[in-house]
Amino acid sequence: MSKSLSVLNNHPHIWRARDQRQSETKFSLGFPRLDKALNGGVASTGLVRISSLTGMGELSLFKQVICQHRTHKLVVFINPPGLLQSPWLENLGLKAQQVLVVKPGSEQESLWAAEQCLKSTACHCVVLWSNAVNQKEARRLQVAATHNDALCLLYTPPQQQASQLGYPKADMGSDSQANLSNESDSALPITLDIALKGTPHALAVNIRKQRHGWPKDNIVISHRWTPDNHAIKWAMAHNTLSDQALHSVS
Repeated sequence: MSKSLSVLNNHPHIWRARDQRQSETKFSLGFPRLDKALNGGVASTGLVRISSLTGMGELSLFKQVICQHRTHKLVVFINPPGLLQSPWLENLGLKAQQVLVVKPGSEQESLWAAEQCLKSTACHCVVLWSNAVNQKEARRLQVAATHNDALCLLYTPPQQQASQLGYPKADMGSDSQANLSNESDSALPITLDIALKGTPHALAVNIRKQRHGWPKDNIVISHRWTPDNHAIKWAMAHNTLSDQALHSVS
C-alpha cells in the first residue's frame, strides 16, 4: 500500500497545495490583485475559458495576453460576435497584418478551425467564441495548445447548462441541476476557468478552476469598459488604418 501511495504522490499530474514553486511561463494581465490570485497571471499555453456577457470588456481584460509579441505569430479570432475594426485592434496593440478572422458556418466548424490553428504552430493566441464545448472537444483544444506553445481563449455565455457540455438531460430540481452544471464545468480538462460580471467601472472575477491553484471568488478590479468621449475622439484621430482590411476567412 505504501509503495502505491508513493507512486501516486510522485505522479507529475498530481498537484499538492504545499508546492509553491511554479515552472510554467505566465502572462500578466496587468491587474496586481488578479495576477496574485492567478499565481502570476495566465499560463502561456493551454485552454482558458471565460464565461461572460458580450461587450463588457472581456477582451480588453486580456489585451496584454493577446498582444504578447512573438515573431511571425498570428492572433486568430474565430466566430467573433461582432465586426472587428482595425483602429480598435491598433488601440489594443495589434497590427492588422498579424490578425486573422475566421467565420465558420457552424459550431463544429469553429472548433475544428480552432484546433487546426493551434496545431499549425503559426499562432500565438486563438480567440474562440462558442456556445457548446464538451469534455472531448475541450481536451483536444487543451492538448493542441499545450503541445504547440499556443494559448486558446474560449468565450462562452454565462451559466452554461450541463446539456451544452455533453451531459444527458435529466428531470430534476433546480438545485440538483445547478450542482450538476457546476460539477460538469469543473470537470473540463482546461488550464483556467473564470467567470466575469461587470459594472460600468469594475469587473468581478470568479476563478472557478485553475491549474496549480485554488478557486477564488469576487475579485473586484477597476476596469472601465464603457467608451467615453475621450476614447471616441482618440479613435477618430488615429483612424489611419481604414484602408487596411483584416484577413478574413469564411
